Amino acid sequence: MSETTSDRPILSAERLVMFTDAVAAIAITLLILPLMESVSEVSGEENFGEFVRDHVGQFGAFALSFAVIFRLWWAHHQLFRHITRLHTWIVRWSLIWTFAIVLLPIPTALITAYRPSAGTVALYGGALCLASGSLLMLGWYGHRHPELSDDGVPVSRDQVLGSAAAFGIELVATVIGAAFADTINFWAFLLMFLSGPLQATVRSRWTRTGS
Repeated sequence: MSETTSDRPILSAERLVMFTDAVAAIAITLLILPLMESVSEVSGEENFGEFVRDHVGQFGAFALSFAVIFRLWWAHHQLFRHITRLHTWIVRWSLIWTFAIVLLPIPTALITAYRPSAGTVALYGGALCLASGSLLMLGWYGHRHPELSDDGVPVSRDQVLGSAAAFGIELVATVIGAAFADTINFWAFLLMFLSGPLQATVRSRWTRTGS
């Protein structure tokens, strides 16, 4: 669906949203494949408890990345409640976000295939930062351009702040995890739980200063 303003077509973002939704769904599905492969290799002599103990890392990696992709998809979905019209930069940043989502199953599989190293942590964290960074730019652009919304209500400042907090924390976690790969490694990404409190703190400061 399109309409014309000043001889330039304005396209609906509906097809783009459908595409990115499908990509996120496929990426989440791919996360389970390493576990399914492990199940297929189980011998009849191994009991369930032994299987869980031997593959606890795979279960953990699956749960972590499932939650991460779902959170990234939900943030993208929330942005496109306001961004209903396409622009070149909206497509470009969504393309980068989609690439990061497709990439995530690969470092997730590497988490359990190899011992933690600076490389594996950097690859996983890099994919997270790429996804959150593109969300930040999508939100910022949608906030600055209310004409991209059918009702004229742009992306809120709180949504941009949320993406900024997530991106900043993931960047710090990646640096810490890679620098201390022998000890901290992927545990550094537990810092992502601080994004909510950080956002609340900054919002409160903005309110007090009246900015």
